Amino acid sequence: MANTSRLRCLAISAIASFALLISGCGFTLRGQDLGLPFKSIVVEGSQGTASEVLQILRNKPGLTISSKRLDAQVVLTVISQQVDRTVVAFSAAGRPREIQLRMRVAYRVNDGFGSEISGPLEITQTRDLSINEAEFLAIGSAEAFMIEDMQRDIAQQLVRRLRAVRLPS
Repeated sequence: MANTSRLRCLAISAIASFALLISGCGFTLRGQDLGLPFKSIVVEGSQGTASEVLQILRNKPGLTISSKRLDAQVVLTVISQQVDRTVVAFSAAGRPREIQLRMRVAYRVNDGFGSEISGPLEITQTRDLSINEAEFLAIGSAEAFMIEDMQRDIAQQLVRRLRAVRLPS
C-alpha cells in the first residue's frame, strides 16, 4: 500500500516538474497563435485549398474572417489549383508502376482596397506513388488521399507565408 502511494506521488511530481520545465522554455501547442500581422482577412477562391485555408484560420483568436473586401486588411485570392498526374515508370507488362502527382496553387495577396501586397506567387507540391499489381484497385483512393494531403500542406504553407505579409503603412 505504501509503495503504490509513493509511486503515485513520484509520478505526479515527475509530471508536474516536466510541465514546469516545458512551460519555462516558451513551448506552446501548435495552432494556438498564428502570429498574423493583420486582424481581418478575406479568402477568395473556389478551389479546395481556399477552403483548407479558411478551416485553418477559423476560430483563431483576434482574427476576423470577412466576406467583404473593404472590411478586411488582407485579401488572399487563390487564383488556380492544378493537379498533374505523370506516369514515371512502367512494368514489364506495360502497366504504370510509379506515378508522380504534382499540385500547383497560384495565389495573390492584396489589401482591402485592391493594392497588391504580393504579386501572383505559386506553391508546388509533389508526391510519388508506387503501384503494386496486387493493389491496383486501391490506387484511386490512394491518389485521392495524396491529393488531399498536398492540399492541406499547401494551405499550411500559405498560412505561414501570410505571417510574413507586410501591410502598407
